[in-house]
Amino acid sequence: MSHVFNADQIEFAGLAAKAFAGLPGGDGGSEVAATRAALAELGLPLLGVPEDAGGAGMTELDLVLILEEAGYADVRVAIAETVGLVAPLLARHGTPEQRNTWFPALAQGTALGTGYCPVRGPGSRTGADIALAEHDGRVLLLDLREVTGAPPPVADLVRSSLASPLGGEDRDPEPLVRELASRGAWVAAAVLNGITRRLLDLSLDHARTREQFGVPIGTFQAVRHMLAEVASALEFARAPAWTAARCLAEDAPGTELAAHVAKATAARAGALANDHALQVHGGIGFTKEHELHRWLLHGHELESRWGTATTHESALGRVGLHCDSLVTEFLP
Repeated sequence: MSHVFNADQIEFAGLAAKAFAGLPGGDGGSEVAATRAALAELGLPLLGVPEDAGGAGMTELDLVLILEEAGYADVRVAIAETVGLVAPLLARHGTPEQRNTWFPALAQGTALGTGYCPVRGPGSRTGADIALAEHDGRVLLLDLREVTGAPPPVADLVRSSLASPLGGEDRDPEPLVRELASRGAWVAAAVLNGITRRLLDLSLDHARTREQFGVPIGTFQAVRHMLAEVASALEFARAPAWTAARCLAEDAPGTELAAHVAKATAARAGALANDHALQVHGGIGFTKEHELHRWLLHGHELESRWGTATTHESALGRVGLHCDSLVTEFLP
């Protein structure tokens, strides 16, 4: 990893990991408010926003390890999509009015942002008052402050005048739609890799301490093979997410392809980790008495958020049918 990231990036990811580990637990209103305030105090929501807009000016390559740590810690609020998706898109494409409305709220910890997917809406992470969604070929900025109960369809928010086009009516919508999809897939992949890493660590700890026939189950070859498979899949998945981060940071022509590869490999690794973690833990892994369920549920959600592995693999196949070399398309 040291050949990809510099010492500052690795150190900041470590600091973020410590901060995430110390956040309040629970999904209640007071816990969410306390978590948002703690994240804002650290300056996390605007990490990916340029300095001249009041942010820290970090690139996606600076952020990708932080997103992994958010998945590893199972942060209950929508900090990952705030940092990697909503705030950067708002900074790059939002109107002055949109930025002036939402950047102060994000900076002060009174709001977070998320993506609004067609099937799962804003997802399971809490605390989001702003969302970005694709609807009728445009990217819409959704105001969720007045939304209560189950998330409504985007069309209902449009009819309720709670949606406005990101960047205004006159902006060409197609590049925004494509960037939203790529960024969403990249954020989901990075967070999912953090979840996979946590599932692996929990399984390793259990295999070292759980005994059968008088020895730790980690001594059994079948268990070792499952753990090795997850470790191998995780390493195979992390590099594409890092490459997608670099492409996003550089506005590279291969960004969409990189996002497809990142999400496809992360989803495959996550599904494998989900299955093997349950196998290693046995019956206790199915219960809420064990903390494993938190990462199992969130990982299962992210496997399909912003596209399943099959969806992204199919997209790669379509590109491959119409180009001379995926390598030159992917790494121009």
